[in-house]
Amino acid sequence: MNIQELLQKARINTGPEGDHLGSELLLAFVLDKNREYLLAHGDEDVSAPMLDNFEKLFSRMIAGEPVAYLINKKEFYGLDFFVDRRVLIPRPETEHLVEKILEFSTQTPSALKILDVGTGSGCIAVSLARNIASAQVAGVDISDEALEVARLNADRHGLTSRMRFFSSNLLTAVDEPFDIVVANLPYIGEKRFSFVSKSAYDYEPHVALFGGDDGLGLYVKFFEQLSQKSWRPRLLLGEFGFLQRDELVALFQKFFPDDKIRFEQDYAHIDRMFVVEWPPTV
Repeated sequence: MNIQELLQKARINTGPEGDHLGSELLLAFVLDKNREYLLAHGDEDVSAPMLDNFEKLFSRMIAGEPVAYLINKKEFYGLDFFVDRRVLIPRPETEHLVEKILEFSTQTPSALKILDVGTGSGCIAVSLARNIASAQVAGVDISDEALEVARLNADRHGLTSRMRFFSSNLLTAVDEPFDIVVANLPYIGEKRFSFVSKSAYDYEPHVALFGGDDGLGLYVKFFEQLSQKSWRPRLLLGEFGFLQRDELVALFQKFFPDDKIRFEQDYAHIDRMFVVEWPPTV
């Protein structure tokens, strides 16, 4: 069976609404090629061992296992990141956080210190370090396993010397000021705002998905910890879930009654990112 025939068979088995891109990514992974190669070499035969490997991975994909975990790779902001079941799979909407920080960085001539809270795979932190050459970037996470993956990704992109990762329960181990603090904390609720796909629930780490009954439990702790610091970042931003805007406003005002929070939407025009700006300290 050649490449084109195998992909056609996969399309039939997944149906018209199936993950055809996933099938291509799996086959490219098995052949150790890119997707463009598949299109250009459709008449090339697939060896029996590779066919067997593809069919095993394809069966797992059909059963719901994320392709990113099967091939240990997910693209984020134009970079390939190693991922496995120790970390959440990077989402496209999270790229908005990176874009906002890059936009902010062009407005200041100084070298920025950036902190990524709940860094997970390190996709935000690494993307920022890669795109802001003068920045000092740190990432924290409560999961030592996640930090292992983040360090691996920093090394993969040649950024180890410019980045550091350390264990912290949100801001508890952070004892220095940062110009920018970005947080992509777990925000899926276990009772309210429980919007999660079956695949994510079955395969992705729950510690990186769920944030208490209403999904905002960690943001309560995060805002409380930040309010007790002697410093404020010049830019604070983070991601949150569907329908949680009003709760976030009330939560922020509880800890920062004199400051303003604003919101920006994702590609689907859904409120997805909160932004707070404080004046620089002298």
